Amino acid sequence: MILLTGATGFVGRNLFKRMLKANLSVRCLVRTHKKGEALKSYGAGVELVTGDITDKESLKNAMEDIKIVVHLVGIIVETGKAAFDLIHVHGTKNMVEAAVEAGAQRFIHMSALGARPDARSRYHMTKWAAEEIVRNSGMKYAIFRPSVIFGKEDNFTNMFAKAVKISPFVMVPGNGRNMMQPVSVNDVAEVFTMAVKDDNFKGSYELGGTEKLTFDEIIDKICYVLGRKRMKVHIPLSLLNPMAWVMESVLPKPPLTRDQLLMLQEDNVTRDNALEQVFGIKPGRFEDGIREYLVGG
Repeated sequence: MILLTGATGFVGRNLFKRMLKANLSVRCLVRTHKKGEALKSYGAGVELVTGDITDKESLKNAMEDIKIVVHLVGIIVETGKAAFDLIHVHGTKNMVEAAVEAGAQRFIHMSALGARPDARSRYHMTKWAAEEIVRNSGMKYAIFRPSVIFGKEDNFTNMFAKAVKISPFVMVPGNGRNMMQPVSVNDVAEVFTMAVKDDNFKGSYELGGTEKLTFDEIIDKICYVLGRKRMKVHIPLSLLNPMAWVMESVLPKPPLTRDQLLMLQEDNVTRDNALEQVFGIKPGRFEDGIREYLVGG
């Protein structure tokens, strides 16, 4: 039996459907049954169990008879009590300890490209700290570090697509030259599924798409797919930083944070892309991938 956390999220929904197609027995950890209700439409016999990764005692029932844990839960913006340290570090610590106590054999973990001990952003620092907890767990493990993930219902390409549709210009934070390596959610789900099925996949893996694109190039491709010509307005990060501070101070869920601005000051590309080299998956072009859901093919 496999325990999946984060099944109601963007990546989680796609991975859950992929694992069901592979005839894997999956139990989904949800904070409330109401939050997981939509998962029941994916197939018969969907098993939901309530629990909270920030409360270790609540995880005991979820861990019963579990051999493999797939841990996806993470946040990109801190809101209320949901801080990076609480979710990424303390939450992962609870999951690992509960898994070890229950006799689970493997732990498959979602991290992020850019996670490292000397990272400038707290997001990446806490992602690294979570990785260290997994590495030191004593269990067999696989850690995945994807670049920005795109797909239907993502919060990245869809946000800019909306801006392209309603505005004559698109605001780009910084100079637009920072590079990313967008990877399809379908490819990420396939890699996780392969790792679940084959324990020979172990260690840490970086995941990226076939193209390394600047922020400007990503916006240009979204515009091209939508058939719109839009002017890009580059906003200096020095101006955005105080704006982000104000948003963090007054909004419950700020659309932009200072931590995100730190991440935008560096490239987010792979050194060793495991997607093709290790897992044998040939990623498609970003432009082709986003066309499937931005314009329906």
